[in-house]
Amino acid sequence: MKLSIINIALIGTALTALTVSIPADARKGGKGGKKAPEVLFTRIDADTSGALTLDEMLANIDTRAQKKLNRADTDVSSEIELTEFLAKKRHQTDLSAYAADIVECVQDAQDESGDTNIVVPTADKFASPETKFADLDTDLSGGLSLPEITTAITTHKTDAFNDMDTNNSNDVTVEEFTAYFESRKATRIAVKACIDELVDDSDPV
Repeated sequence: MKLSIINIALIGTALTALTVSIPADARKGGKGGKKAPEVLFTRIDADTSGALTLDEMLANIDTRAQKKLNRADTDVSSEIELTEFLAKKRHQTDLSAYAADIVECVQDAQDESGDTNIVVPTADKFASPETKFADLDTDLSGGLSLPEITTAITTHKTDAFNDMDTNNSNDVTVEEFTAYFESRKATRIAVKACIDELVDDSDPV
């Protein structure tokens, strides 16, 4: 079957299962519309300084983590079990068998196009949903607790901030913020094209 970009677990690592990523936030907005990076930048820039700090990026993490737990915890056990984790449509696609080929394909796309916006992923970005769950379940309880979810979101957003802060100034300008989005877009397009090329329509991945 053909896979949509939404089903590609690329940048989020294991955190695609839980994190509210910056691009995901950007997709929210008007009816079917996407908010421009500049609009999202202004929303995050709480002190209107014209630059984002890590603290601003991590604002309301506890609230976001609680909402994620509440949505997924259908049996009200205060943890997200594997079955609940896999119930999410975007967690039902396993590309692990294609991981090495996808990485090689994206590398070829970058080399052939010369597009430096394309980021070549590592094979672990395409780990199975079960592996991603296990990576998040740091206390080996068999469920994802609120502290584990909070840690996952914090780690993901911190990694994103560091990727944006290309000059290591400890803040992110609107230019860096926008460049990050452009890179993600180019990477998604390349990854989707590779998956469409490598995964047969009839293959029940």
